Amino acid sequence: MAARARVPILLLTGFLGSGKTTVLARWLKTPEFSGAMTIVNELGEVGLDDRLVQTSNDAPILLENGCACCAASEDLAATLERLFWDRLHRKIPRFEWVLIETTGIAEPQAIRAALARNDIVSERYEIAGTLTVFDARRGADLAALHPECEAQVRDADAIALSMTDLADSAEEAAARATLARLAPHAPVFECVRGALSPATALGALRGERVACGLDHQHTDACGHDHAHRSHNHLADVSTSFLPLGGRVSPEALEAATDAAFRAFGPQLLRIKGAARFADGDAVEIVQANPGAPLERTPYVPPEGAEPPRTGLTIIARGAPASDVALAITSLLRAFPAPADANSVRVCP
Repeated sequence: MAARARVPILLLTGFLGSGKTTVLARWLKTPEFSGAMTIVNELGEVGLDDRLVQTSNDAPILLENGCACCAASEDLAATLERLFWDRLHRKIPRFEWVLIETTGIAEPQAIRAALARNDIVSERYEIAGTLTVFDARRGADLAALHPECEAQVRDADAIALSMTDLADSAEEAAARATLARLAPHAPVFECVRGALSPATALGALRGERVACGLDHQHTDACGHDHAHRSHNHLADVSTSFLPLGGRVSPEALEAATDAAFRAFGPQLLRIKGAARFADGDAVEIVQANPGAPLERTPYVPPEGAEPPRTGLTIIARGAPASDVALAITSLLRAFPAPADANSVRVCP
């Protein structure tokens, strides 16, 4: 009897702010992933990344406020099981790929192990590979600070080196040295603004290390397995959502987030959200990173979709994210109000 074909799953991982969503959004506009089923896993009570990708299939599925390698692992397995039955009974269009964008602090091997515990998922799906997006600017420091970032590199079948257009030569050299040390097995592709062709990535993922069982464990050059180190790795991670009402001054928001990064240091992992600015009308996606200008991207909603709720999702480790939110609130209130008299800088 011929072996039953299984649906391939591609895990797209990388630490917070590395550029995973940008890669995914570009991929979903290519023929290779036309009609792919997309699952986006986010930490925090207000999801955003699922709104930034558009598919030719149904809207991306959002798994929010939990990590697929631990708290949300059952949700992910149940989602894949439901998708299989819906596909079989033609309740949804047939899909040939599943693309999973993990949270920025997920451990890929733990996701494999979690999915392997579900009989339907392990029988009907297979991992085609793990692509890790690695920040050329801050990757070396992040891998040294956060075990999850290191695990994402060790578990990679291929690596997309992002932000090379923004990194200086010393930062990029440190990033490449980190990759060579942690993942000598994985090919590295430069990826500027998410530009990595699916053909290139899939070509790298067709080696002997991929298309393996869901519970397959990667082994480094010394023969050491890198299984999930703990199901409680998020115990010291917290999230908070800071609503922004009306319009906000871009200068004030940049100054406030920059001050927060300086005050909380490596404890502050991410600031990302949506805002209406005093110098424009449309909702914009914003992301703040330490020592860098505030990133602003116009949000173009799919037809009929509502714009995202304006506000900032804050993720912190070792310090309450709510403390960061309070600090940013105080800093924003210290700035003069925008010229628009109807603007509200920050919600209480």
